[in-house]
Amino acid sequence: MNEKENRIEVYLDDNAEPVASYSPPGSFELDTTTLDDGPHRLRIVAFDRYAHRGVRGISFEVRNGPGIAVDGLHEGDIVEGKVGILINAYGGAYEEKWEPTRAETPKPVPTWAWVAFIVVVAWAMYYAVQQWNPTPEFAQTPTYRKISEAQAGLGKGAALGADLYRTSCASCHQNNGQGVPNVFPPLARDPVVNAADPAEHVKIVLFGKKGGLINGVAYRAEMPAWADQLSDEEVEAVINHERTSWGNKAPTVSAEEVGRIRRR
Repeated sequence: MNEKENRIEVYLDDNAEPVASYSPPGSFELDTTTLDDGPHRLRIVAFDRYAHRGVRGISFEVRNGPGIAVDGLHEGDIVEGKVGILINAYGGAYEEKWEPTRAETPKPVPTWAWVAFIVVVAWAMYYAVQQWNPTPEFAQTPTYRKISEAQAGLGKGAALGADLYRTSCASCHQNNGQGVPNVFPPLARDPVVNAADPAEHVKIVLFGKKGGLINGVAYRAEMPAWADQLSDEEVEAVINHERTSWGNKAPTVSAEEVGRIRRR
């Protein structure tokens, strides 16, 4: 038997002529851009020097053309009547520059997603407004003063009350009116601060108070008296600031009423 060189032949699909033929080992490049999209099969035939033949088949799928997206109908669906189907085609190996937005199949955002989004945004805005406290530098600016006065509806006294609270009260009761647990009581939602009659609130600011029980929580710290440090107008301003801040919506007090309580 005559010996021959080893040989490999590569056939594509049902073609009778090989797409490549060479002595092993070797390599060749399969240009799939010349093939239709869909299933194909590569058949490799190898001959040894004694003409013995080995065959191996490899199935593969070509997908160079545009991708196809179908919305409204799926494999195995059971349908009846009219069915709305949305079809999109995008990309492909033949395009040098591919724009990603072309792959987006138009589809409305579910109503529940919009509702959830609006609720989250509204809650975030409410929380930010309730918790935001200006820095001392910003609180002194004319812009903030005007905004504070307009929001409180208390005229010039609103800015005075905010300043007095920041310099005289915030170190204990905190800028957000929450106080310090078991030490300095909160002013936000405090029954005295929110009472319809502001007399007790005025008395505490003027004459002080030693500890107490607020909303079932005991506070040990002593509230100092401010009668000697603050005028009637200043007491009016700071009390009205406390009674209209941090969610409090209590009736306000006048300087004349503060004066009457001071003189009792």
